[in-house]
Amino acid sequence: MTAQRIGIFTIDFPDPYAINYDNNKFVTLNDSVSFQYRILGNIQTLSTKGVDAGTDPYGILYVPDLHSDGCKSQEQNYVSGNVTRLANLPAGKNYALIAVAPWYSPQCMIEYFTSARAAPTKSIFVFQPGQGNAKPPVLNDASWNLQDGGSWQSANTFPTYALSSSSGGVIVEAMKDYSGNLTDVPYGPQLAESFDRTDYVRLWATVDTDSGGQLPSLWVFLVIVLAILIVAVSCTSVAMHIIQRRRRNDLHRRVLEGEVDLEALGVKRLTVSQQTLDKLPIYTYSAGPKDPEKSLPQAPAPAVGHASPSVDAETGAKVLPLVRRSSVPASVGTSATTLNQPTCPICLDDFEDGETQVRELPCRHIFHPDCIDTFLLRNSSLCPMCKQSVLPTGVCPVPITNVMVRRERHIARMRARGTQSTEAVAGAGATQANSSSPNPSSPPSAFGSLGRGWRAGTSAGRRIFSAPERARPAPSDIEMANSSTAPPPVVTGAGTDNSITPPSPQTNPQDCVPPQNRREWARQRALQLLGNRPVPASDIEEVDNRPRWRRVVNKVFPGFR
Repeated sequence: MTAQRIGIFTIDFPDPYAINYDNNKFVTLNDSVSFQYRILGNIQTLSTKGVDAGTDPYGILYVPDLHSDGCKSQEQNYVSGNVTRLANLPAGKNYALIAVAPWYSPQCMIEYFTSARAAPTKSIFVFQPGQGNAKPPVLNDASWNLQDGGSWQSANTFPTYALSSSSGGVIVEAMKDYSGNLTDVPYGPQLAESFDRTDYVRLWATVDTDSGGQLPSLWVFLVIVLAILIVAVSCTSVAMHIIQRRRRNDLHRRVLEGEVDLEALGVKRLTVSQQTLDKLPIYTYSAGPKDPEKSLPQAPAPAVGHASPSVDAETGAKVLPLVRRSSVPASVGTSATTLNQPTCPICLDDFEDGETQVRELPCRHIFHPDCIDTFLLRNSSLCPMCKQSVLPTGVCPVPITNVMVRRERHIARMRARGTQSTEAVAGAGATQANSSSPNPSSPPSAFGSLGRGWRAGTSAGRRIFSAPERARPAPSDIEMANSSTAPPPVVTGAGTDNSITPPSPQTNPQDCVPPQNRREWARQRALQLLGNRPVPASDIEEVDNRPRWRRVVNKVFPGFR
């Protein structure tokens, strides 16, 4: 452990042989009546042996004894004869000790180390006399060579710290003053008033070390930057989670209030539960009361707005105007509805008066229960005809996820953008129409209003008859399976002659289907055309198809795509 600071204090502790109890405490004297000295720098660590992490050396200062006369005579030039030694401390007591020794001779320094190992020494302070206040040299310097191959480091059981020459001299000089009785130390009379005269007053040292694993400044900078990034990412993730949660709650509220239909918007495919389906009414279809007078054959009423055959401006062929059949359905006897139909839109089979059981949806459309139940349970929650939701208001059959929120917001933005573009185009057209005026210099049309009407009729005819013709006739095995009436002739408009070509007799393979199975066959075919696929329970399938790193990032940042 590298020494960072050293503190020197004056302590008082009783003579263990003058008291009848074991004492392991001491009193630190005030700096006004004692010696205190702090070394905050110029400390060189020569050895860290014997120091564990979290354990700083401490102990009473003393100077180890020498054995050879030559070293003793040389010591007098650097150390006073009355400094604190082991003889000035209570004998037989294992007090924590810190040795202080001048490094002036390799042989004498070896004797200092040998004497310090014989005592309970926690550390040793060494200094090179006459070097001033400069920081001692590093361990590899030749001045620290004891000519033993460095065996002193392995032989010692305590760390070695080198002090500057001036700091070592100050400590040794103070140890001379605090080596005798209490009345002989500085401020002895004042101390005798507070402590027993048999007490010991000595110098105490503590060493503050670090772990020796300080990070370089670059690593410290990188750690700080990493910590800032972690905090920023954490704050961003928490904020995004809060925002996504509020958006999910808002969408859930709007679904419950009926403001948003998830399936009608294309956000999520939904189905109807059996409990909700059981609440939809079922009753017997009725075509209404029959009037004998209305059953008599009558001449067909002239069509309103029926025009004569027109001539195509491009091909010159005569085409018949498009005649639309009335779509007003018959009434159902037990339900006051205005959207009745005599045919099931799914299986295309007619309802039988007084026999067929029909189910009515909230939009007032009716179906065979077998047809609509399968569709609502497995395919969709929307009416096959008007795409109105069958689910009641206040019901949200699936949990709202972030994917659904993102889809709904995207659709809302697209609709708003489309509305703005439409309004801009309409405004531009109105401005252009208001600003434009008829040009008096332009010659009038040769045909006048008739010409404009002829051109309008021509363009209208193009729009109506520009749809491709049916490649093959519609199958007649559903509604007209039991009818033997021949199909009407086909009118063609090729060239200038109108010819009626009777259709060639064809054998429909669907006529072989038994009448009792025709309805089931038609229903199954209709469900196949509608796409009879089970609805996924959640959006997890879509999320799991992405790479793993995208899924992890999406969990941390819910808004990440």
